Amino acid sequence: MEETKRGKKRKARYYAFEFLTVFAGITVAFLLNTWSENRKDKHTETKILTEIRNGLQLDTADMRGNIVGHRRGIEACTYFRDLIDNKELPDSTANEQFRLLLRDFISIQNKSGYESLKSKGLELIDDDSLRLEIIAMYDFHFQVLEKLEESYAENQFFDNYFEPISELLAESFHYDESGKLVRFVQPVKLTEAERKLFLTYLNKIEYNREFIIDYYHQVNSAAVSLIQHINRELED
Repeated sequence: MEETKRGKKRKARYYAFEFLTVFAGITVAFLLNTWSENRKDKHTETKILTEIRNGLQLDTADMRGNIVGHRRGIEACTYFRDLIDNKELPDSTANEQFRLLLRDFISIQNKSGYESLKSKGLELIDDDSLRLEIIAMYDFHFQVLEKLEESYAENQFFDNYFEPISELLAESFHYDESGKLVRFVQPVKLTEAERKLFLTYLNKIEYNREFIIDYYHQVNSAAVSLIQHINRELED
């Protein structure tokens, strides 16, 4: 009887040992798999964040270029105010100034990194504040900027002002033999009503370009801040 009890105890210990061995094996395998997945996710996160950062660096360069372009458009408004006031102006800049006055821009955005992130799942970014910054940049700031430049009717300077301004200045256009605008003939002859209308156009162009520039500065500042945040995340 005593021998039977000892046998049962040995069997119980054996089965307990077997259970613990299997349990430990499963647990270790699970932990290794989790570690492997986490490592894989971290690698993917690093790769995508690097792509987003590199895209943002290109985007900020494009934004700075567009800011310069809009500023030159504002300077062209001053040129045309001086023109209709019949101030002496250099002939060589006529064609360029007319182009700068009405030039439109597009907002180039490198979204491949963000699209990759969305396909993998936004929760791939562990840092909540960084994830929200990225979403705000691409789903708000960049969309507003694109609409301001390309969709908002008031800011389509060529479509809105080329024809009416050309009609006001038609008698002052002087073209060379190749058909290129080379100068404005002065004095520019406008009625008082036409002069006021021209000034209204110039004021509207200037105001809208200043508004766009202000928003570019906001988005550029947010993009620089996001780049710095990504760099800190990549360094950790």
